Amino acid sequence: MDPGRRNFHAVWPSLFATSMGLMAFLPMLPLYVQERFAIDDAGELLFWASIIYGAAPLSAALAGPLWGAMGDRIGKKPMAIRANLAIAVTTALMPLAPSPGWLLAMRALQGLLAGYVAPAMALVSQAAPRERHGRVIADLQVAMATGSFLGPYLGAEVSHWFGRSSLFWIASALSALSALLLHRFAREDEVPAPDPRSGFAADFGLACRRLFANGVFARLLLLVLLLRLGQNMLEPVLALFVRELGPLPVLVAHSATAALALDRTTAIAFAMLAVAQWVCTRWWGRQADRFGPLRCLALLSLGLCALQAAMAAVTSIGEFLLLRAAIAGLMAGSLTLAYAAASKRVEDRDRTLAFALVQSCIQFGLALGPQLGTLVANRGAARGPDFATAWITAAMLCGLAGLGMLWLRRRPVGGSAGAV
Repeated sequence: MDPGRRNFHAVWPSLFATSMGLMAFLPMLPLYVQERFAIDDAGELLFWASIIYGAAPLSAALAGPLWGAMGDRIGKKPMAIRANLAIAVTTALMPLAPSPGWLLAMRALQGLLAGYVAPAMALVSQAAPRERHGRVIADLQVAMATGSFLGPYLGAEVSHWFGRSSLFWIASALSALSALLLHRFAREDEVPAPDPRSGFAADFGLACRRLFANGVFARLLLLVLLLRLGQNMLEPVLALFVRELGPLPVLVAHSATAALALDRTTAIAFAMLAVAQWVCTRWWGRQADRFGPLRCLALLSLGLCALQAAMAAVTSIGEFLLLRAAIAGLMAGSLTLAYAAASKRVEDRDRTLAFALVQSCIQFGLALGPQLGTLVANRGAARGPDFATAWITAAMLCGLAGLGMLWLRRRPVGGSAGAV
């Protein structure tokens, strides 16, 4: 088996297993915090649940570029294995946390030491032809989407039979299994030897200067951050928006209580994201290889702008779910296109660092977008959440990102404009 195909078959199940393990406990995290630390006050619970949830993506965004540069220096395979082992160890320690503060520290440490996506994707893409990078990255995204879809169901069953603490052990075991798969089956034959005359800090600074000297790549990072802020603004409060609209009528007729119907309606809204990734991600990858990932990402961003603006006028749950399905189809391509756009504009020696920088922007969007959404929606707290203004704000961020990407396509890199 050729190296690219061999690495793909090693990385795909590792991404699937790690994603499934993380998503087994993350949806249950607020319930675990409430039960484990006996927190009865709703405000206090919301504070701890949100800050513990967001600690990992925030610290991962800060540390990701360092791990990415390390991957380009000593190898992508060792970094992918290290990240999975770090997730395994830190997750295994979480049930031992005696207070919310200690659990927060464990989540922050998990994000700080993780960063498993960038080196895994770089390991596979470096052995694939550049004209196929969009499709290869899309296939790896499907692995994570499948794990993210099955993880909450695994968490529900394991929690029911063995208690919520056991979710952390399951996630730890799956991450350790991922590290073992990569160690046993992945291959990286060409690792550039670092210059013995320079240290890691000097090499990291040089690689960053090379990447940021590429004007298109540097601006792309900013636009990806804008897009992800717009995408993630309303995700954490989506259940509250669904509650305002009411449950799907057909579910009311087949649910024991109105609350159960509402929960099932919310579950449908979130499940659409995973289903859309299965159905649409490969299609977006093919379009990236055919028309250029940056062009596709610009059109995707403008589409999200229009659909989120339409959300501000929604008055029924049926309208919401139809728009949500369309939004999910667009969101399914955003990560693939962002990685593919970066991949086509960087040298092989800086690929892992470039992917890590893209991932950091995505993580910042994941950590800060919900805070921005809550801030905007709570402007008129006395009258209740202002979801319409929040949707319009999210639409504006996506629209600015899309317009910026259309402009960016025409910027020259190395003396030529070439479509990306």
